[in-house]
Amino acid sequence: MSAKRTPTYQWRVLSLLLATAAVIAGYAATQTSTAVSASARSAKTKTYSVTRSIRVAGPGSYAVIVSLSPTKASETADVYAGSENDLGIGLNSSQGDKIEFMVSVKKRTMHVRVVSHGPKKVSFSVADALQTAQLTTPPVVTSTGATSPTGPVTGPYNTLVWSDEFNGPAGSPPNPANWFYDSGGGCGPGTLSTNTTNTANAELDGLGHLAVIADGATSNPPYSTAQLDSDGLFSFTYGEIEARIAVAPGQGICSAFWLLADDGEAVGWPNGGEIDVMEAIGDLPNQTNGFLHGPITTNANDQQWNAAVNSILPLAGTYHTYGLIWKPNSITWTLDGVPFATATPQTLAPTSTWVFNDHPFHILLDEAIGGWPGNPNSATVFPAVMGVDWVRVYQ
Repeated sequence: MSAKRTPTYQWRVLSLLLATAAVIAGYAATQTSTAVSASARSAKTKTYSVTRSIRVAGPGSYAVIVSLSPTKASETADVYAGSENDLGIGLNSSQGDKIEFMVSVKKRTMHVRVVSHGPKKVSFSVADALQTAQLTTPPVVTSTGATSPTGPVTGPYNTLVWSDEFNGPAGSPPNPANWFYDSGGGCGPGTLSTNTTNTANAELDGLGHLAVIADGATSNPPYSTAQLDSDGLFSFTYGEIEARIAVAPGQGICSAFWLLADDGEAVGWPNGGEIDVMEAIGDLPNQTNGFLHGPITTNANDQQWNAAVNSILPLAGTYHTYGLIWKPNSITWTLDGVPFATATPQTLAPTSTWVFNDHPFHILLDEAIGGWPGNPNSATVFPAVMGVDWVRVYQ
């Protein structure tokens, strides 16, 4: 015979059922809240941190270039290299960035960390070069009349075939066997300066440097400056060229180290081609640019290609090595021995023609005022000096 269910027992069953329903409802609410929270988190900016350990040759000072790829959505990234950093770098689908750091390495490994703030991790690469003591007296290379050597098409380019170290008494002109004063040139339409043949605008400083001097007054143009040219004295086809240069700071100042095709005048600019190894704008003291100019149907400036690299330390006013490795169908730009960009026929727009194979180019050094960077302002200091420590060509 079953026991009689008392009201107390019934109440306990009812209480249990109510408690169970409350637990179920609470669990459902918790799940909904969790889903909403997860959805809210996904809408927020995510942070990713990636660290790479880079094996190096040994202790020393290294130039390190970190190249950040463009991103599908706009976001920012922070880069840490050794004890240096560059924060809040803007990236988007059309813009990556390249940043140079000078890193002191005490062992055989250095660390590079990229912290990205956005929907996905930022892709990046790292290149480095040990900074060695500068040669004060490299192997002597003597010019014997006009020369135009052709290097091997594959490299490596390790043999010094031409150089100018700019040794000589203060106030003397650069070696006439290597350079002449060119009255042409400038920095595009609107250039305010005139190139002269005066040593006051290009002279040796007596300490192993060439000084290219832009003179004038911000409130009282015209401006005088100089352009040095090796056309008819030395040119080359393929190889590696480097120059150690301290560009001048200041709004309206354009410093350049570039190559021009020997047949440029005969075929007309830019059909022979122009290669800008370094073009620096004075009001962007932390940036250097590389350009290619050649035939292109969609650009009045005939600028086929360009790349830039930024330094966390100012490039203006301090010596850095700007270089170019030139092979058939390939031109690579370097800063302080570190490659940062390469152009090939495939990187050009379909409306461009690659004109950089199988004919010689000569060397130019110049400093211009005005042009496409704009005019000087009240803060621009004159005279403005571009210093050149040396120029060297290897094949």
